[in-house]
Amino acid sequence: MSTIGAHDAPAWRAGWQHQSLLAHDVDEHAARLSGWQQRYDQLTAGAFVGRLDQLSTGGAQVFRERTSQALRQRCEVWPGAVWCGITAVQDGSRIDGRLVGEHGVMVCGQAARFELVSPAGHDILGVVIDRAALQRHAQATGMAIAWPMVDRAPWLQVTGPQRRLAQARLRAVLALAGAADDAHRQAAAAVGSLEEALLDAVVDLLERPAEPEAVRCNATARRHVVQQVHEWIAENPAAVPSVPQLCARLHISRRTLQYAFEAETAMSPKAYLRSIRLNGARRALRGGWGTTSVREAAAAWGFWNLSQFASDYRHQFGERPSDTLLRASAWGLQPAGDCRK
Repeated sequence: MSTIGAHDAPAWRAGWQHQSLLAHDVDEHAARLSGWQQRYDQLTAGAFVGRLDQLSTGGAQVFRERTSQALRQRCEVWPGAVWCGITAVQDGSRIDGRLVGEHGVMVCGQAARFELVSPAGHDILGVVIDRAALQRHAQATGMAIAWPMVDRAPWLQVTGPQRRLAQARLRAVLALAGAADDAHRQAAAAVGSLEEALLDAVVDLLERPAEPEAVRCNATARRHVVQQVHEWIAENPAAVPSVPQLCARLHISRRTLQYAFEAETAMSPKAYLRSIRLNGARRALRGGWGTTSVREAAAAWGFWNLSQFASDYRHQFGERPSDTLLRASAWGLQPAGDCRK
């Protein structure tokens, strides 16, 4: 499978790993989830703060992620795994263009990758389990996982009590891992017990979920519109298309374009594309220490008025573009892949 071309997260290793991490940069935050490949774009304005608490045992992973700003997240789970995501509240998250409904649990099965648009103040519990181990556990406990639904739908509906129980279980596992001493971390029995608790939680969620209503044709069309615009920007980052140009290229009306972006991203086309371009310029600054100037990074992403770019950038990220470049130089940051992808 091809990868997203973003950050390589910390290597996936067998054995107990527990971390609590705080980040003030969206790219640094995205890079810290073990075993994943991710690319986050910050959509709302303001300084970013992200907190990640994670436990990985080698065969399973559970984490709690909290992010202060709205994000577009492109995520790829480690191979052969199933992911489930449960937000603290129904917060308007959209996975693969679909609004997660009441008592929803986000899932990613055979596809291995997904796109999530999350709001400011997003708080999510996630669990990743080896697919084969999950199937063996289900069979051993006399349960059957609804695999066709898991592999087809980006989110599934469970009951309120099921969802709350799963949240309580995942939080308990994280709390136990955080309080464990070295002896527990080195004990195979302790690792096995935590893995079994995670397997129980996921099997209970995936045995009898309800599948949301089929995606309507207009919802699929809206997602396709947004994807086409992304492809155009990726191919021509320095060219800033106007709304009329987008409508002409896609053969749609201004109203259709506006509705597609509002439904998929909760933002207008103009505001959304400005955010994506600002994120591209930020990555150019972070990855171009010693080779890229603020002017060059701005021009590469279609910002020709340097004063306006600096103002927009500071509003979006809470710092000046020159601050980002200086920090990258001080830390010796290396490019994190092609920032135009």
